Amino acid sequence: MEMLKNHARKEVWDLNEEDVLNFLIFKDVDSSGRTVVHHHDCPNLGSQEISSCKDGVRCGKRHAAESLRVGIFDKLRSGFDSLGRKGAWDQESLTGNPVHSCMVKEYLSFIRQEQGQSGVIPKGAKIMYKPKMDSFMNNMRLWILTLSGIPKLKARLRRALYAFGHAGIKRGAGAGHMIAPNVKRFPNNGGFAFNATWDKTLRFSSHCFGFRCEKDNESWCAHCIIDEWVSEAKKFGFSFDKGLLFPKLDRDGARTLGRWTSKDLNPLLKADLKRWKLFDGETFHSLRHGGTVTALKKGTSLKNTMYLAYTKDINTAKHYSKGLQVLFPSGCKWPEETLIKVSGNKSPQQSSRIADVDENELIREIASWKAFKNDGEGL
Repeated sequence: MEMLKNHARKEVWDLNEEDVLNFLIFKDVDSSGRTVVHHHDCPNLGSQEISSCKDGVRCGKRHAAESLRVGIFDKLRSGFDSLGRKGAWDQESLTGNPVHSCMVKEYLSFIRQEQGQSGVIPKGAKIMYKPKMDSFMNNMRLWILTLSGIPKLKARLRRALYAFGHAGIKRGAGAGHMIAPNVKRFPNNGGFAFNATWDKTLRFSSHCFGFRCEKDNESWCAHCIIDEWVSEAKKFGFSFDKGLLFPKLDRDGARTLGRWTSKDLNPLLKADLKRWKLFDGETFHSLRHGGTVTALKKGTSLKNTMYLAYTKDINTAKHYSKGLQVLFPSGCKWPEETLIKVSGNKSPQQSSRIADVDENELIREIASWKAFKNDGEGL
């Protein structure tokens, strides 16, 4: 907001849609971006070469359209909202949030179209595909066997974080926010349920998810790896009756304040991958991407995968599975193909796409959850 004020030379209450638009244009062409954009008639189209471009105005380094939206547009919007300038922009009364104006939105749409014609492909995190994840987890397991003391404790913790991020399809912050008392074991230690908090109507009061033990089916199992971390931590006197499942540790192996974020975990993941020459630009978010692809490839419905990944936009989820739809057409299901409905009245149009669930089956399911609520073990 301060940069916008200085650029427009106005106070925040006097800023309008033209000021916001001019600032966005200035930020897009001030050479602070890293995305090479060529005009669609430029002979260098599709290359990173800009020094030989004849049109130095329409060819250059710009901000990627999505970065412009998330990094600048959204911050300006939040800034105006925090100052009380909320709601739709009214050009006549000059009230509301000028970032919401049609002029600004049309400019962002123009940037996306321009970069699309230039062949700019948005860059995302590298995907940690399952073969590499298998190699990484197994190499780390063998390495941990050679360790002892605090180094072994910390290695167990990191391996558990990586396994959780991939199997649970979670960001680094998501792993850092897991509350230990809210983690429950499935009956017969068959897996973990996370965020398992209940209200009086036997409904989960938060975003609950979980995964089963896969030790008999896979080369590594996230449930078992987390269990190994918990067992190792208990040897050092850790208790999981309160606090975080994955606490930060100091040099001496004691819990410290703060929670893990992707920014904290990225250099650790990089160092661990380099140990076995597996690093290729991956970040902790790569685990989440890889977990999404792995889940869809196994046949998990897109609806359930979106739930695990906290993905609200169907288009974002489809982006991950676009290639899989071609390679594994029978293994990736869209939400409408996996809807569940209790037996009863349904329209003819629904009958071919809605899977019936017998009421008795639901009753048995509820009964098992009641038993789980009363008898489910913690960590």
